[in-house]
Amino acid sequence: MDQEHQDSFFPAGSSALQQGAAGGASTSGASDRCCALIALGQRSPLRFLNSQASSRNSRIGEVTSALTGTPPTSLQHDRGAAPIPPDLDNPLGRAMIRIMGFESKRSKLLHGAQRLYEAVTEHVDSGVLQRSFQTGKVFWSSYVLLSLHVWIVIHRLRLSSNPDARFFRQRFYNQFQQDVEYRVYAAGVQVGVSKWLKKLEEHFYETAYDFDKVLSPGASESLADILLRKYYGGAEQHRADADLLASYMVRELQCLELTDEEAVLRGDVRFSALLAGAVQRAGVLSAGEAEDGAVAGGPAGPVGLAGPAEPVKGV
Repeated sequence: MDQEHQDSFFPAGSSALQQGAAGGASTSGASDRCCALIALGQRSPLRFLNSQASSRNSRIGEVTSALTGTPPTSLQHDRGAAPIPPDLDNPLGRAMIRIMGFESKRSKLLHGAQRLYEAVTEHVDSGVLQRSFQTGKVFWSSYVLLSLHVWIVIHRLRLSSNPDARFFRQRFYNQFQQDVEYRVYAAGVQVGVSKWLKKLEEHFYETAYDFDKVLSPGASESLADILLRKYYGGAEQHRADADLLASYMVRELQCLELTDEEAVLRGDVRFSALLAGAVQRAGVLSAGEAEDGAVAGGPAGPVGLAGPAEPVKGV
């Protein structure tokens, strides 16, 4: 999407975090934003459903303990220098790539956006989040988690006073769009791809707008309410999963707020690896628990979950 279109879905002043940032020095603004995120976490309680099967309770308990047992911390992680093609990794080659602008500020921002999106896909494609939050087994389960992390990053950088942040956000979002298109084709969809990409993009905009409203004073919905409606098709049997995902989301927002902005712009980030042990201890082997059926793949949404009514065959 172009920058004007993006900004229309991420309007200035639309959230409590923005209001906190606008009121004073950057340190004070960051503190206000952290307070707002803590308040949001208190509005997204984790709860247990005793009526669920013991395996489900075990998963919910283990994931809850993992999320609440470790305080938020910086996500900064050194990913090393941007790789140079082997045939250019020599004095002459390095001189050539400098002349071509490989080491320019814009080029470094582009590489940073690529590396940050790689951190997102690395985190999502491990399958741990799908098993933790039972988002399903097909395309939609990964799209849900990719889009959630993309919004977290865009939200973190939207309030930045760094003039490079706007360019970086756009390039980062472009990486997401390109990856989604690849994943749609990889899932076997050959007909109407443009239509479904548009539906997915619209779903992202709508969900991002709803997330922003939750951060505004006097919000009528909780973050878990939005996740249940937009990601789980409104199915109340997944209320506990939506609560878990909301708590994870708030924690990652807090962690990214604690992460140095320059590290984010370099792509030197690794998202929290808290849940692999939790799902292992709970014995969760699948991203769709048998008692609930497949979370994704139903007729309720684009490529399988909440959203437009028509399902995409093969996704």
